[in-house]
Amino acid sequence: MGNWRLTLFYATFKQVQKLSKNEVLMVNIGSLSTGGRVIATRADIAKIGLTTPVCTEVGEKIALSRRVEKHWRLIGWGNIRRGVKITPDS
Repeated sequence: MGNWRLTLFYATFKQVQKLSKNEVLMVNIGSLSTGGRVIATRADIAKIGLTTPVCTEVGEKIALSRRVEKHWRLIGWGNIRRGVKITPDS
């Protein structure tokens, strides 16, 4: 067997700041990704308006990502508690 060169990379973790009103996020719901804007926050609950409609159910898990240094970084996750039903245009 040959010699192996090993390079170690150490990540620096930063404290995640709380969501702020009008902040733009990427929301992943199942296999779908869409943009979203924070409309309101309260304690550990956020109301997020999506840029495009998503077909999902209450209780579905979501992931939230924030733009950090030109890259999307996972900042949190949660569940859908409620939403607005829409009908598709014909």
